[in-house]
Amino acid sequence: MKKIITLCILSMLMSAASIQAGKYNTVNMNTSPSASYSVWVKIILNFHRPKMQCKSGFGICIDFEFGTDKATGYGAALCPAQARINSAGQLELKVAESDLQKYENGFALPYFQKGSLFFEEPYTFSDPVTKLLGASHQLTIGAGSYAVVFDAATRTYTVTFPG
Repeated sequence: MKKIITLCILSMLMSAASIQAGKYNTVNMNTSPSASYSVWVKIILNFHRPKMQCKSGFGICIDFEFGTDKATGYGAALCPAQARINSAGQLELKVAESDLQKYENGFALPYFQKGSLFFEEPYTFSDPVTKLLGASHQLTIGAGSYAVVFDAATRTYTVTFPG
C-alpha cells in the first residue's frame, strides 16, 4: 500500500513539475549581436514580389520558420534558407546553390550569381522569424542593392543586410 501511495505522489509531483516547466520562455541565444551567440536559423522564402501576388518578379514575398530538415506542404514549393544576426547586428541570409537550383527550376539562381541582389520594394520579416532570430526590433530589408558573396567550398550564397 505504501508503494502505491508513493507512486501516486511521485506521479503527481512529476506532472506538476512538467506543467510548471512548460510556463518558462525559451532562452534567446541572440540577446546581443555577438559572434559567440549568433546561430543560423532555418527559414523558408518565396523570392517573388508582393506586388505581383508572390508569383513573379524578384524580391522576397513570404517567409516562415520551420523546424525540420525538409519543408512540407506549402513550404515545400518555396526556397529553404538560413538567417542570423551577425556580430555587427546585421541580418545575414545564406542560401545553398542546390536549393536555388531546385526552387522553381533555378528561377532565383541568376540573381544570386550576378554578385548583387536588387530589391525594388522593402520587405519586413514576419514576427515569428524576427523573434526566432532574437532581433530586438522588426527586421526590414530596404529597397536597394546588396552584395552577394559566394563560398565555393560550401556552394552557398550569403547576403548581408545593414542593420
